[in-house]
Amino acid sequence: MQNAAYGKPGLGQYRQASVSTADRGQLIIMIYDHCIKWCGIAKEALENNQFARKAEACHKVEAGITELMASLDMEKGGEVAKNLWKLYDFYSFHIHEGNIKNIAKNFSEVQEMMTQLRESWQTALGQMRQDRDFANKLATGTPRSYVSMVG
Repeated sequence: MQNAAYGKPGLGQYRQASVSTADRGQLIIMIYDHCIKWCGIAKEALENNQFARKAEACHKVEAGITELMASLDMEKGGEVAKNLWKLYDFYSFHIHEGNIKNIAKNFSEVQEMMTQLRESWQTALGQMRQDRDFANKLATGTPRSYVSMVG
């Protein structure tokens, strides 16, 4: 049976299972992957004059960025959380501006910056998972956000 939401048989269920079994760190990485992918789609759509597709892609990137912003714990995160908020806010503005003014460079810039930040998250999570106590906290933290846009 084909899943209409994703266009391929079972892909929607696979993605939903991936999200529901991921720990918070994995979810952050998945959201970055989502944003990086859709930045590329937005740029390609603009270059091909597919403006509806570009707008859809921008919406998906902005939804991912909103999810990243919502995941920040401003009390516990201190300066790091505040700086990430500012960065995510910049990403959102840059994507919005690229969408409104048709600036493909904006999508490429956000894609590149998010790729670098994703790599940093991946490295940090790998190091933290070596600490069993932290890994247990990561896996059993606050309820997961089941974002429909991951993929």
